[in-house]
Amino acid sequence: MNINGTAIYILKVQIDYPDGILVTFSDGTIAGFSSGELLPMRPVRESAEHYRSQTSPPPSRSSPAC
Repeated sequence: MNINGTAIYILKVQIDYPDGILVTFSDGTIAGFSSGELLPMRPVRESAEHYRSQTSPPPSRSSPAC
């Protein structure tokens, strides 16, 4: 994130019991998040088995290059 041309990045993440985290940013601010806030932000994922069934297998490393 950039504010006024200065990059802001995460310095530290700590567990905040019972179900949250505290994030310390490089600009000196701290933000608290609960698991209820974070769960909806998860990316939608598919199982590895579903992905494997949709794609062809990777080429074998033992086969000669074309």
